[in-house]
This record gives sequence, C-alpha cells and structure tokens, in this order.
Amino acid sequence: MEEREPTPIAVPDGLRGLDPAAVAALRDARVELEGLTGLDERTIELVRIGTLVGLAAPEESLAAHVARARAVGVPEEEVWGAVLAVATLVGVPRLIGAVPAVRAALEE
Repeated sequence: MEEREPTPIAVPDGLRGLDPAAVAALRDARVELEGLTGLDERTIELVRIGTLVGLAAPEESLAAHVARARAVGVPEEEVWGAVLAVATLVGVPRLIGAVPAVRAALEE
C-alpha cells in the first residue's frame, strides 16, 4: 500500500504560543495514529467531528476538522450526519454549542 502525506489540518490560533517542536510532535503523533487506524481520511474526520461535538470542543477545533473533512471530499450532508449521529448520546446542550460552529465552518 502506498503511503501518502495526509491532508493537513490548520493549526488553531488557540495553540499559538506553544513551542513549534511541540506542535510538530502533536502533528506527527496524529499522522502516525491515523496510519494505524485502517480508516480513510474521510472516515477519520467524521469520527473526529462527532467526538468534538461530544467534547464540547472550541469552535476553532470544529472549524479545523470541518475544513479538513471538506478538503478530503466529505459532503456537507455527511458533516451534519456526524453531528446527528452523536446527538442522542451527547444531548441538546452540546448540540447548541456545536451546531453554530459547524454551520459557520461550512459557510467558510
């Protein structure tokens, strides 16, 4: 199987101030783990979007992963599908926080 460089994820502004070596180490760990999953980038990003909703992640985290999902060909409907797939597990308060962030990211 041919290895290829995964689609980048923008480094969120919230990580500004971290040592660049630390940011590179986080990226390298992400790439290494993605390679071990057996999942394609589309599936990985859908899982991550659902997880970020469940974690009540900051808007910029959702925006970064929605942007990466779109860059690897995930249609808007599937992004919303990832949000809805976790809705009954995470509850309405998490959705209230996530839906505006996902909507804004899709509009960019």
